[in-house]
Amino acid sequence: MVRLVQITDCHLGAEKFFISHGVNTYESFSKVLHEISTKSPPSLIIASGDISSSGEKCSYQLFSDVMESSLIPYRWLPGNHDDFFLMNNIIVQPFVRVEKQENWAIISLVSVDPGSVAGVLAKDEIEQLKNLLQNCQNYFVLLFVHHHPVNINSRWLDEHCISNNRQFEEILAQYDNVRGIFTGHVHQERVTNWNDLLVYNTPSTCFQFASDVERFQLGEQAPGYRWIELYPDGSFDTGVNYLEAWHAGMD
Repeated sequence: MVRLVQITDCHLGAEKFFISHGVNTYESFSKVLHEISTKSPPSLIIASGDISSSGEKCSYQLFSDVMESSLIPYRWLPGNHDDFFLMNNIIVQPFVRVEKQENWAIISLVSVDPGSVAGVLAKDEIEQLKNLLQNCQNYFVLLFVHHHPVNINSRWLDEHCISNNRQFEEILAQYDNVRGIFTGHVHQERVTNWNDLLVYNTPSTCFQFASDVERFQLGEQAPGYRWIELYPDGSFDTGVNYLEAWHAGMD
């Protein structure tokens, strides 16, 4: 069995005391990582974007320092709040397209459209996806991407959905070894059936968004993360853990 953990939307600032929506995001991120490290350390952590609140250089240094000190292997991908160039130059662990764990392949996609909050898989990204899927046909595949490819019944968030999701869907339909898609961005736990492929949204390591709402609204859940256990037969289990005894003045 391979155990993975997904963390997402850390929204770190340039300093450890940075506050966003009433939450010290460095503190919440550090506590989430401490729980992961002590409760059941995974084989790999995947950070699925919006590591920084607004692409500050120092925020990536904070992230890199904490992740390196955990001694757990990790991978990351960018979100719409991130600066991909700075991430590649500051985070000790470089960006990795595909990570193979036993008979599983974990593929990271970039859905960032510079200057836009919404997601898209650019032409080069589509070609990357096609090539990676072609080369991983002997593996069971999980895809990690920041933006969600399918609506989640929240109008304001669904405006950020991957705009060329139909093209994305058509490519995935050609491969029956793709087992699931894991996203960030929406700051909530959710599972959606998308053309018989399950899409898993994962809560943030800081504040959450309310589900099934028309306009922006914060949720009441504590910081969280997702665990994923992969089995040799291509099946997997997954669930979400939230920090216990967490008190923050949500704003």
